[in-house]
Amino acid sequence: MVVSKGKALATEITLRVIMFLLCVLIVFPFLYCVAYSLSDSVAVATRQITFYPIGLTFKNYKDVFMQRNIVNSFFISVARTVLGAVYTVTVTGLAAYAISKKTLPWRRALSIFMLIPMYISGGTIPNYVLMFKIGLYNSFWVYILPHGIWAFNMLLMRTYFDGLPAELEEAAHLDGAGDLRIFWRIILPLSMPIVSVIAMYSGVWQWNSWYDAQVYITKSNLKPLAAVLQQMIMSSYSSQMSLASGGQVVEQSSPEAIRMATLVITTVPIVIVYPFFQKYFVQGVLIGAVKA
Repeated sequence: MVVSKGKALATEITLRVIMFLLCVLIVFPFLYCVAYSLSDSVAVATRQITFYPIGLTFKNYKDVFMQRNIVNSFFISVARTVLGAVYTVTVTGLAAYAISKKTLPWRRALSIFMLIPMYISGGTIPNYVLMFKIGLYNSFWVYILPHGIWAFNMLLMRTYFDGLPAELEEAAHLDGAGDLRIFWRIILPLSMPIVSVIAMYSGVWQWNSWYDAQVYITKSNLKPLAAVLQQMIMSSYSSQMSLASGGQVVEQSSPEAIRMATLVITTVPIVIVYPFFQKYFVQGVLIGAVKA
């Protein structure tokens, strides 16, 4: 059946309007948070803010960054995000490459064994005891080492590896290359889309994670940014400027504005980094979804 040009145009316009409305629904909450965080305490208290700041001020951000450990916690978050993503991609990739080999003994049993933690967890107390016994309590490496393999990510990578031409590995074997060299020199460079997906999954989780710091870390110099900001939010943090000569308060920051500022601070780095991964990210997700 031939669709008229008028109907096709109407359909396209309808879809564009729907997509525009969806974009507005997605972007508006973030703009609202930014406007809230840049508004003065009077505007926040009277609920005058929509999507642009009223009484533009950077005091809320200044109050956040005046926290003693905020800069140190930022670098802790950057370190755990970068190292955690590299570590997860490496360990998960090696596991997925091994599982993708049809000649691997007990291949199916190993796959099932790796999937069990997706559905069954030991719980908080056993994990706490384990981290304490192996010396990761109050250690930076508690953010990295326990998160080497994620079963879901391993399945995505295995599915991607299964689709690569087997002739490449056969030719490399004929040239005398071992499995590790083949993985690093051939498989991994050809798998950048799925590697980017796994790195993004791991990096976002590491950046936003605060619960592990609350459970396993008591040293303030090891707290990541998300944990520090979470403490500020939960304690209804607010700061007060110096008193005027008459003894009256000149200005007091709103706890809600402080919360919005902390939310923006934790969100912006991921928003900045994502466009660099977008091309590989979309390609990797689509390939993994189609092959799965």
